[in-house]
Amino acid sequence: MTRTGVSYFGVRIPRHVRRDLEDIAARGYTAVLHTFSENDLAYYRGTMAEIVAASHELGLEVQMCPWGVGRTFGGEAESRWVTFNPEACQVLDDGRRVATGCLNNPVYRSFCKEWADAALECGTDYVFWDEPHWTVPAHVGVDDPERWACCCDLCRELAGGMPTQEFREASLVDFLGDMCAHDAAHSGKNTICLLPLTEGSHGIKDWNSVAALPGLEVFATDPYWKNFDEPAGSFVGRFATLLAETAARHGVRAQLWLPSFGLTRDDIPDLEAAIAATHAAGIDDIWTWGYEACGHMTHLATPDSPLVWEAVTRALTGGAPTTERQRVDLRDLDLRPTRELVGLINAEDRTVAEAVDAAADSIAAAVDAIVERLDRGGRLVYVGAGSSGRAAAGDAAECGPTFSTDQIIAVTNEEEAAEDDQDVGGNDLLAAAVGPNDVVLGVSASGATPYTLGSIDQAKAAGSLTIGLACVAGSELMQRADLGIEVEVGPEVIAGSTRMKAGTAQKLVLNTISTIVMVQLGKTFGNLMVDVQASNEKLRARARRAVALATAANEEDVAAAIAAAEGDPKVAIVSLLAGVDAEAARSRLLAAHGVIREAVADVVG
Repeated sequence: MTRTGVSYFGVRIPRHVRRDLEDIAARGYTAVLHTFSENDLAYYRGTMAEIVAASHELGLEVQMCPWGVGRTFGGEAESRWVTFNPEACQVLDDGRRVATGCLNNPVYRSFCKEWADAALECGTDYVFWDEPHWTVPAHVGVDDPERWACCCDLCRELAGGMPTQEFREASLVDFLGDMCAHDAAHSGKNTICLLPLTEGSHGIKDWNSVAALPGLEVFATDPYWKNFDEPAGSFVGRFATLLAETAARHGVRAQLWLPSFGLTRDDIPDLEAAIAATHAAGIDDIWTWGYEACGHMTHLATPDSPLVWEAVTRALTGGAPTTERQRVDLRDLDLRPTRELVGLINAEDRTVAEAVDAAADSIAAAVDAIVERLDRGGRLVYVGAGSSGRAAAGDAAECGPTFSTDQIIAVTNEEEAAEDDQDVGGNDLLAAAVGPNDVVLGVSASGATPYTLGSIDQAKAAGSLTIGLACVAGSELMQRADLGIEVEVGPEVIAGSTRMKAGTAQKLVLNTISTIVMVQLGKTFGNLMVDVQASNEKLRARARRAVALATAANEEDVAAAIAAAEGDPKVAIVSLLAGVDAEAARSRLLAAHGVIREAVADVVG
């Protein structure tokens, strides 16, 4: 059975964890690894049990690893145990004691079993013994990589003298055998993840000795090629083959871990090559470390973490963009009562405003760039297809009568098949004759709509500034556009119905952009809509009210000024504030590029 998993760590507030777990499940992952540090053991045992239960409710299998426990396992977490038990810690060959538990010490082994008991009590499906190793000198502040451990009295006694590499390997295997037997006796299942080493001070030459341990269910390794400065495909392929052959020989499952942390967009081809090499070795249990490419952790994140996360998810799960994925917690949606559905959709819609707010900086940058070009006579051209195209067309259509402008237009195509055709998008935009003064804003919920991508490519070829608006992170649209706006709304209540949260987000962003651009171009006076096309009685009444509020003039003077201005509210306002006739008011506005405040600056403080 194919299994894809991801590690998750750093959050211990259950409601926040649950939302992330829903995202993990919706993306197509079938399993999750939760880190379980000594800090968690001491302070979060009940919370961790709640987190494991939430994972199971979403259909995710769970592994838990001893993150940084005793400093003999993988992970950045610190160890309390080594502080309280220095006498059970390792000793270097020069006699220095270091802050790492000795794998042969019965006190340390007892603590590791206590940790495992707690993990099993939390409900984990597998205890994941992650990168078990003897002390790494650099990890404990020792500069000399040739130092050797453990050489404590117990290890010397067991080795019959100075411990050797063979003794170290045998001790590590014995330690793991003791842990697996303990868990199996308590109805627990074990995964052992070895470092991708078969030689050197931390390697195990014979992987068969580990794969054959009683109580072992899953045999794993994590060939993070960048850590070893090795080519991705060949390095991962070598260890994937070794892992697969060894696991098959002993009747255990093979599991391989790949990094998404610390990678940039330039590393994505290597990541894809590593996944291909893993599949070629016949391994169908593939995991990545970790959730969102560890973009939440400064030390492991890169500016491209969102893009890498989307890439590794696509490669591992074959999943659609986040907006298209099914929320497994809503599989009974059609069975729920109407009032509950109203509350659910309303609650989901509330998250859209938060997502838009998170993108405020990129929206502001886009507005400033648009204003600069429209001030030179350029246009803002929306492009999109499907629901995104209709949202763009709707906003553009409203701008004409609201702000008396022809500088915001939409290029869309109502043919359903056009959405899948880059050439159609490019040709439609070509017909709009865009140029260097124009801004082309592509709208796509997934950030991958071919029509929109083709339009953006054509716009760049024409020298236009390009902006992408998508509702996922790290999309193809963000790579192609000059500026990007990412509003991550998450999976929809109805899977794939991007007319819901994604559509709402797009409308909010487009409305914000067009409104602020018009404000910056002088289409308002304060917060009054003064450039309206008064084409019906409702709009004529609105224009009269705007002139009255802007000038504090009486009804008769307002009516006369509007009549003299031939219905133009801006001309009427300047005429009344500056005390000039309509012709002079138009001249002032022309000199002030249509900005009322500049047109009356000499008479209004």
